[in-house]
Amino acid sequence: MAGYFFRQASFALTLLFSFILGLAAPAWCVDTSGVDTDFACYQCHSKPEITPWICKTWLESAHAKKGVKCPACHGNHDDGFDSDAFTALPGADKCMPCHPIRVKETLASKHGGATKCTSCHIRHTFSLRVARNPLICATCHLGSAHVQGYRNSKMGVVYGTEGQGYSATCETCHMPDKSHNVNLSLDNRDLMLKICNQCHSASFAGKVLSTGSFKTHW
Repeated sequence: MAGYFFRQASFALTLLFSFILGLAAPAWCVDTSGVDTDFACYQCHSKPEITPWICKTWLESAHAKKGVKCPACHGNHDDGFDSDAFTALPGADKCMPCHPIRVKETLASKHGGATKCTSCHIRHTFSLRVARNPLICATCHLGSAHVQGYRNSKMGVVYGTEGQGYSATCETCHMPDKSHNVNLSLDNRDLMLKICNQCHSASFAGKVLSTGSFKTHW
């Protein structure tokens, strides 16, 4: 009988230990297959006492898969963190060489003077899934009645329930054809009518966009 309880206790402890390891699994224990991690930045920052989470999120990015490494955006700090060769928080100028069209569109919009690419495309995964989530817009437009109206609208409820693809989002209306110039639909009523007409009849869209009726219908 004692042997039975000992085996049961050992099994329980093994399960508990495994569970704890799962919860406390270090961020640097990630799949690196298919990604070149043999460079100084990764070898240093993946250590548990440095910034392993940054390395984990970079590994999940398209940048990692395509071989875009830390120095491409940050430079290096061989000469110190105050060196001109190092940028701790890269701005749009660092994104421009690879993403010239999107950066130019952003700079031409109202976002141009107020945000960085990383305001929507979070470091270091630069996840499109996150950037397309209306909640990322709310991090800046938190006090906007327009944004709150969307979140409490049928479209907002459907998005919150069903997710991407079931409802219009901020991107649907303000980034037509994936353009990062959010002014296009704001400044062009005919374009906005075409966007609305993707889901609604032209007559209904025109009525909703007419002066004074937008809030009522949305």
